[in-house]
Amino acid sequence: MSWADALAEEIRTSYPGVRLELGLDSCPYLVLFWIVLPESERGNGIGTRVMEHITAVADLHGVPVALSPSGNFGGDPDRLHAFYQRFGFVTNASRGEIGSSRERMVRAPRGPAAVNGLRDHRYSHY
Repeated sequence: MSWADALAEEIRTSYPGVRLELGLDSCPYLVLFWIVLPESERGNGIGTRVMEHITAVADLHGVPVALSPSGNFGGDPDRLHAFYQRFGFVTNASRGEIGSSRERMVRAPRGPAAVNGLRDHRYSHY
């Protein structure tokens, strides 16, 4: 099991009802292929906590995160785009180029100083 699979399983366990698929592509990027929050839980901060968790672990591994906001699961793509920007995601200007993710948004890993406070028991198993 990859660390991305372990992360996805931990999120599913920690946040019951949250469904998602994470994976590593060959670039390597941690790709959030899709995520669905229960409608009754939207707007309660769960999405923020999940994204903080995903980005913190990606930072510990020094890998960028990639995703494509979509309305396929009931979300508003423009609202999702703005949501992901809060975590440092930007439009993938290199999309489709060799060595770049195919996803529409990417987030570069934060340096060691940014994740220093995250090196605690919550993330030590990754």
